[in-house]
Amino acid sequence: MATDKLTVHLPGGAILARHQENLVHARGIRYAHAKRFQRPQSVPDWDEIQDCTQRASVCPQNTSHPVRGTGVLDGNREQSEDCLHVSVVAPTSVQAAPVMAFLPGGGYTLWGGDIDAFIPHGLARKGVVVVTITYRLGIFGYLPIPNLAPANLGLLDQIEALRWIQKNIAAFGGDPENVTVFGQSAGADAIYCLLVADNTDELFHRAILQSPPLGRLYDENRDEATRAMSQHASNALSHTDLAVAPVSHLLDLQKQLPRVSRSVSPTLLPFRPLFGEYPLPPESLHSDRFISAARGKLVFLGYTADEITSFTHMDPRKSYLYNLFHGETDRLLQRTSTVLGRRLPSSEVRWYPKGNNKLKATHCIDLPFLLGDWSAWEHAPMLQGADAEKIVEKVGIAVKNLWVAFARGEDLGGRKYIIDGSFHFP
Repeated sequence: MATDKLTVHLPGGAILARHQENLVHARGIRYAHAKRFQRPQSVPDWDEIQDCTQRASVCPQNTSHPVRGTGVLDGNREQSEDCLHVSVVAPTSVQAAPVMAFLPGGGYTLWGGDIDAFIPHGLARKGVVVVTITYRLGIFGYLPIPNLAPANLGLLDQIEALRWIQKNIAAFGGDPENVTVFGQSAGADAIYCLLVADNTDELFHRAILQSPPLGRLYDENRDEATRAMSQHASNALSHTDLAVAPVSHLLDLQKQLPRVSRSVSPTLLPFRPLFGEYPLPPESLHSDRFISAARGKLVFLGYTADEITSFTHMDPRKSYLYNLFHGETDRLLQRTSTVLGRRLPSSEVRWYPKGNNKLKATHCIDLPFLLGDWSAWEHAPMLQGADAEKIVEKVGIAVKNLWVAFARGEDLGGRKYIIDGSFHFP
């Protein structure tokens, strides 16, 4: 399989990308830089051609407790605090193509935009330019510490990445006036935050939220839990030590913090964006902000039929887990449709492999339909069972068609799409 290299000229300088099977693939393009616990800054122009042909890093993370349904995804990837980069896959010779920007999930503690399971070749072959975004996680991106680390650094990274898309995506044939953000789990939660955040209106135009854990917005004592984690971190290491400690020390500290959080609040997302802290509005305004955003942007909501089976070992309260995903998503759909006078399009994945009777259509089972190839997903526990590869390939074509149709601006009405083993679109 022949692979060529080509030079892509961005406004700030040139990069080297790969060209293979009518796709251009650039990996690890820096969109910002940031010192530890500092807000991201735009990247200055450069003179030398930057090599963007190699696998890119992820933010430092603990991989010993993977998501139950997926197992470890690309666990050997290089980890680095210097991780503010995007990867782009684009068809060759396109102009003003729709842009799809992916925000990975992982509970704000795992994964990154460039891992093999998230490579978007299949989507790009349908005529869209796809950008996958890596941002800071865990203690590096979502733990505010007074007088040291501002809140919402990971969210600010994501905003900076969207600004990069506005400035640079035309060089790959993408249309900066037609950007769809899509994300799953914490990535979908991040998109909810982007929809209600200050000064993001012009950065994207459509949004797909897959399995957003919106129930976390109503966890009891959630702010107190964050303060408890911040205090624990400050007690464990001084501000000076936190600022200069080896990454391994911070990751060891990060392992302790979920227990601290859950001693105060039931949340499954101890690391998360905080409302009332820049750039997010106070909690009292987020629902109205979302409905206002949905007036001006097309929004698609999706979830899987059995989200909670990936989490019952962490929290056996089924009512809490149900509300974390389905309950609040259903209420959001209802509130929004009542105010706007129209329903948002939505989807529900019901398929799971025959013989996989424990996890069923669990959290994350929608991802293999959209991203990566079978070699990246074949060991995932949620996909162990008869005919999994065949169905993922067949149904994946239809799911990609649906997502791309939305990104192109096709009218999906207020229909709910049931994604089972025979799903097709159009």
